[in-house]
Amino acid sequence: MEVRYADPDLRDLCASDRELRRKYGAVCARRIATRLRAIDAADCLDDLMRAPGHCHPLNGEYYKDCFAFRLDGGYRLIFRLMTDEERKAQEIPDDTAALVVEIIDYHQG
Repeated sequence: MEVRYADPDLRDLCASDRELRRKYGAVCARRIATRLRAIDAADCLDDLMRAPGHCHPLNGEYYKDCFAFRLDGGYRLIFRLMTDEERKAQEIPDDTAALVVEIIDYHQG
């Protein structure tokens, strides 16, 4: 599954192990990288629901159609499947692609 990001800053952060460790700590950074690899390797959402990290759907209007992976403590990696229109606009040939929306700590708010 193709992995894309909601904004360039998030993309750049996730591309840098050093920056992930600096911002989230070693354990969380390692889990972020692992979850991103799981998304990349998945053929469909069902693969992710069975993957380590407790992938689960989210409720609420803000996260409509989104899913979360547990990371460390209250941190979650939030993503959703891209629509057909979004994939076509970005010329993504895969049948499914994921958009990483954000990495958030549910305990802070």
